[in-house]
Formats: sequence, C-alpha cells, structure tokens
Amino acid sequence: MEEPVELPPHRVALSAAVNRLGHLLVDREIEPDAAAQLTETLEAIADGLASEPSQRLKQLVHPRNRIATFVKSGGGPDPPPSGAEIEFDPVSLVGGVLNPFTMGARYFRDGDEAVGRVTLGPCFEGPPERAHGGVICAVFDEVLGSVFRATGSPSAFTGELTVRFEKPAPLGVELEFRGRRVDTAGRRRFLEGEATGPDGVFATARAIFIDMAPEHLMPDEPTPEPPNA
Repeated sequence: MEEPVELPPHRVALSAAVNRLGHLLVDREIEPDAAAQLTETLEAIADGLASEPSQRLKQLVHPRNRIATFVKSGGGPDPPPSGAEIEFDPVSLVGGVLNPFTMGARYFRDGDEAVGRVTLGPCFEGPPERAHGGVICAVFDEVLGSVFRATGSPSAFTGELTVRFEKPAPLGVELEFRGRRVDTAGRRRFLEGEATGPDGVFATARAIFIDMAPEHLMPDEPTPEPPNA
C-alpha cells in the first residue's frame, strides 16, 4: 500500500482558520465599524501575502500521490484497506484540507465502494437552510472519482454527470454519499451513487468517466521563442 501523503501542518491549520472565518462571515451579524476594522486587517494581511513569491498549492504536496503514481507507472496506487480513509486531493475545493474554501468532505473505502461524508456549513447554502444544488453535484463528482482510489484503478476524467434531486439537503448535519462502478465499455467507466441525510436519500447520481493517459497530466511544453531576425 502506498505511503500516506505528508501535508505541511502549518498550511493545513491556516486553511482551516480561513475556512472557519468564511463561514462565520456568512452566518454572523457584523456591525459596520467592526466590519470596517476587519476589512482593513484582512486587506493588510492580503497585501503582505501578495508580496511573497508565488507557489501553487499542488507544489506543497508530497510527490508520492495518486497522480504522481499514475504518471510514473500508468497504473493506480494500491487501494487502502476497506474501512480506511481515502486520500484523494488535498487541494480540492470539495475535500482538500489545503484549500481554505473546502467543503470539508472526507472519503472512505467500503469494499469496492467509495463513501463520502460531509457536513456543509453556511457558505454552501442555496435555498434557506438547505445546501446549494451545485455543491451536491460537486461532492458527487469527487465521491465517484474516489471510487477509482477505492478499487486501486487508474484515475479517469469526468465525462458526464447526471444528478437527480429527490428532496432538499440540510446544512449542519452529516451527509453520506456513496459511489460504485457498475459497467465498463472501452475507455468509458459507468458509475452510480446516492446521497443520504437524516430523512433518507435526497439525491442520486449517474456518471461516465473516461480513462486518462499519463500524457494527459504532463505539463505542457513551453512554447519555443521565435528565432531572432
């Protein structure tokens, strides 16, 4: 089994703090003077960070991960034991602990299925007291994508995702998403899943993923400079 990715703890903690602040800004009443003071403080912090050298979050991730394994070998890393947590993408908007805007989803292997668990906060509200439909689609996309990690298969690109909403998805309580592969045809992988809350299934999904090739993930070659006239 592959070694877990070691993430920089100072970046994990910083992302969590910014994430908490974002939810509080959405969910709390703020007096104008306090808002102005907070704005000034945050702008000063942002100005300070803007002067630092640029570094993409993916550069902070240890190279021994599913993408690096695929590019190097053309295959997927060994799956974690059934019941264990799946490391998917630490910079993802959906479940990445290095992303300050993360939804906070976590993924687990259950045999050949992937299970996602997430408690959606105020930032992800759509209708009053309910999760935004686009957020539910995003979680499904990542849970179904993590099926490949659960089975030790090479990663694939999402080609098509169809979500049917059965009932509203509540905020502030744990939601469970499940996904599995149901068929294969050529490079196409057919998956399905469902999402469950306290009142039962609130959404189902069907998807087609397309096998990727290692070269799809290689950085583009730089454009050569034209010769001097």
